[in-house]
Amino acid sequence: MPKPKKRSRADAAESSGARSKKLYSAHLAEDLRSELRRWPKPDRARVGKLIQRVQENFGNPHLHSGTGIRDLSPKGSRLSVYECRIGKGLRLIFTLESPGLLYFHTIANHDEVRRFLKSFL
Repeated sequence: MPKPKKRSRADAAESSGARSKKLYSAHLAEDLRSELRRWPKPDRARVGKLIQRVQENFGNPHLHSGTGIRDLSPKGSRLSVYECRIGKGLRLIFTLESPGLLYFHTIANHDEVRRFLKSFL
């Protein structure tokens, strides 16, 4: 009686049910870049880490909690305007420009965010 053939390791591998993670590209507005250049280096580093976390976690609502991502778009609107917390009073405003691109517009406090939204609409 012939021996059964051994399966190769490649045949034994199974497909993972998990989706591969989508990483968004980030683009900073020139005004935002010039603003950040005036900030102290530790604060710039903190903003850079926040942008990196937004790139990694955007689109996964359960991971948003640490970054404080909130949708600011009016109900029924397709503007895709968001904010994330930098600190107690500052917010980083960004939009989803295309399926893979996050565009960071400005850093603002609560009142400035409201003014930005009015000008953006």
